[in-house]
Amino acid sequence: MNRKPSFLKKSVCLVAALLMFASTAFATGPTPLTTQVMVQNNGSTSSLTTTYTACDATNGNSFVSTGREIVQALNSGGSTYTFTVSSVADGQGRLDTALTSQSVAAGATSTVQMKYQSGWLQSGGTINLTCSNVAIKFAILQYN
Repeated sequence: MNRKPSFLKKSVCLVAALLMFASTAFATGPTPLTTQVMVQNNGSTSSLTTTYTACDATNGNSFVSTGREIVQALNSGGSTYTFTVSSVADGQGRLDTALTSQSVAAGATSTVQMKYQSGWLQSGGTINLTCSNVAIKFAILQYN
């Protein structure tokens, strides 16, 4: 005997499928940050301004890494906040927690040179950053 699924069963399956696809469609990754190329001392000095971008405290941030980047984290708030550079397993399967929950005092700036990519570079060629509060602002500087 061939039984067909009931209307209720079809409806439940349809709703489940819609929820599954909708949650994937609205999932977002880290917000990309623009890299700023540093001016050399023998180059044009039309602008020496460093631009900071408020961190995305919900989704995190990322930047494309070449191994020539410097991450600056400025705390523009009135309290101490933290930021983390997200580690990935290196060739030996180890994670590096040296840049986890780095404290930045109110009004202070922390600077990290991201020269060595092993243990930090995500599969898409990016490095991911997170923060504890939007008062943390990032500037990604690249040297030549």
